Amino acid sequence: MFNFGRYMSATLLRTASEHSSVVAVVGKGHLQGIKKNWKQPVEMKDLLHVDARSRKPAISAGKILTTVGVAVAGVAIVSGIYLSTKK
Repeated sequence: MFNFGRYMSATLLRTASEHSSVVAVVGKGHLQGIKKNWKQPVEMKDLLHVDARSRKPAISAGKILTTVGVAVAGVAIVSGIYLSTKK
């Protein structure tokens, strides 16, 4: 997530200003982004806004069609085997 470092920096900074000590566990890959954005002005509403155009659907139409196609082929094969052993 591109904005994770900015979001975490702002959240940690706000929390640190309200409490005498703060402990946060973050992945090593996020440390650089948090350090880079520490004490930078951040507008939280901009970070929390998700542009619908930038989101990709979780499941594409191609994946659905492929899954249905494989399922139909599987049923056809199993039905063929079942019917051939029935004779």
